[in-house]
Amino acid sequence: MSRIGLLSTIGAVLALLAITGAGWLMLRGQNSATASAIKVESARLADASAGQTASPAPDFTVPTLDGKTFTLSAHRGQPVILFIMAYWCGTCIPEARHLARLHEQYRGRLTIVALDVDPSSTPERLERFRQIAGNPDYVWAFDPGNAVARAYRVRALDSTFIISQAGELVYTDTIPTSYETLEAQLSKLLK
Repeated sequence: MSRIGLLSTIGAVLALLAITGAGWLMLRGQNSATASAIKVESARLADASAGQTASPAPDFTVPTLDGKTFTLSAHRGQPVILFIMAYWCGTCIPEARHLARLHEQYRGRLTIVALDVDPSSTPERLERFRQIAGNPDYVWAFDPGNAVARAYRVRALDSTFIISQAGELVYTDTIPTSYETLEAQLSKLLK
């Protein structure tokens, strides 16, 4: 099987898993806090991306894939991109790859965090997703109890938050984001 065929097969399997996982969550009757961690975002966050006054980004500390912790406030002075994903999210793979390009382009000048918000995730599952995404070496972390998802009012996977050097939320979206969009937003902060 060619590499393109293999990647297409993997993408189809991941998409099927995403649909199955979403249906399973709905059938299971997840509580509203968990359900809200997987759909559209609040007006307050939308205002930040629409050029309104930036709002402070909620601070958080989460466990990382490498067994350490990540604390947002420890990264003041650098922009941070927070990417909300799940290990089974096939549509999250392209953006994870775009983020890898940005990480290389701006190495040492920004921090990127891919945050797995699925409570059933394990280090093995997240590592598998990371490998499929091209093994980028930015921060991979877990959101136990969906505390970060609730704080950021996340309602959809593929949500992206850009936090300025001063710790303010300056951009957010709830769709798969192109490299060009991410780069344009980031270049405003890194002029």
